[in-house]
Amino acid sequence: MKNTLADFNFFYSILRPLVDYGTVNHYRSVTIRGRENLPKEDAYILAPCHQNALMDALLILLVRPRPIAFLARADIFQKKAQAKALNFLRIGPVYRIRDGRDQLSRNTEVFKNSREVLEKGVPLCLMAEGTHNNKHQMLPLVKGMFRIACGTQKELGDKPLYIVPVGIDYDDYEDVYHNVCLNIGKPIDVRPFMAEYESNEPVALNQMREALATALGGQMHNVQSKEHYEEEYAYCHLKTQETLKALRLKNNPWGRFMARKHISEQMAQMSEEQRAPLYAEGAAFAADLKRRGVPLWFASKGWNWGKSLLSLLAVVLTVWAVILPIWKYWLLSNLIVYLPTHLITKYKIKDPQFRSSVNFGIRLFATFLYLVGLFVVGLCVSGIWPVLLWLAIGIVSIHVTPHLFVLLRDVWYGLKMSR
Repeated sequence: MKNTLADFNFFYSILRPLVDYGTVNHYRSVTIRGRENLPKEDAYILAPCHQNALMDALLILLVRPRPIAFLARADIFQKKAQAKALNFLRIGPVYRIRDGRDQLSRNTEVFKNSREVLEKGVPLCLMAEGTHNNKHQMLPLVKGMFRIACGTQKELGDKPLYIVPVGIDYDDYEDVYHNVCLNIGKPIDVRPFMAEYESNEPVALNQMREALATALGGQMHNVQSKEHYEEEYAYCHLKTQETLKALRLKNNPWGRFMARKHISEQMAQMSEEQRAPLYAEGAAFAADLKRRGVPLWFASKGWNWGKSLLSLLAVVLTVWAVILPIWKYWLLSNLIVYLPTHLITKYKIKDPQFRSSVNFGIRLFATFLYLVGLFVVGLCVSGIWPVLLWLAIGIVSIHVTPHLFVLLRDVWYGLKMSR
């Protein structure tokens, strides 16, 4: 029987670079640290936190150029067309007790296919928490990953299998052209857990879960307070600039992520009485920003008038020197960049955690169709060379125009901050 997760797929190998290209351009910046922690020769399972539906998986694909297989919750495979599309993308179903106890037996085949994937040297990715959560907060980890790991380790014998924790941090979950950071942690060797697994499986699985929870929590911004999540998250943004200076970190997406992460780790060591005034500061800060109409991610950047004017000057010079001379070509070469497609998902997609994924799909598919249509129509009307020029300008526009939007957006928020 063909294993769609592990076997070579010609069309997948062609489309994968296009999807990766679309993912990179969906964000202002994607920062990946810790690639040196990925095992070079040995089998491994990637275990990222799960905060933004399909976007998490698309970002994990950027970790390495070669194939990665995924397991996802079975309920999204109920429609045949959707199931075929997911299988094509190397995503297979895994069944949970909420899918019905009678369905759990189907995991036998799932786990068998997963072991084949790992034995063939293809990394397997399972979202460690089992369900997504659009908060910078780790949910309880599911045990299915550890059953697959132990079953595979038995087949591998002395050859090691690792579980690699990956933290993902988004500045904004829904909107386009924001920053995202991936933090790859040290791999966890499965072999030390195998003796306990052979004698007492539940204990071994719990030990593995605790080990991964500790490791994954150290790779992400993990706001541990459930009752005061919003206040703590706001406080982290309030103190970002101060923490950057204290830790001597650069004021860039990675530095700000590490600063917020550090603040939450420090707060986790405090008593509830010590945290109470910090929650109050965070709540007051969030309320003030809401009144001004400024998001938290922007406030933590440490905006100032000098920076605002320089950004505005950069936009004006770029438009004047580059875009105005060829504005018709620039506008028409990639019209999709200018469309506010996020409004479609905002009002049509009820689950906010799927909005970014759907918006990504709309923009990627629409851009592909638009550029193909531009090529065909242009070829019929004006010939090959003008069309190639338009396509070249379109590719440049994909990179440049979003940055202009971001600069204008920052200037707008900067003006609001100064009120």
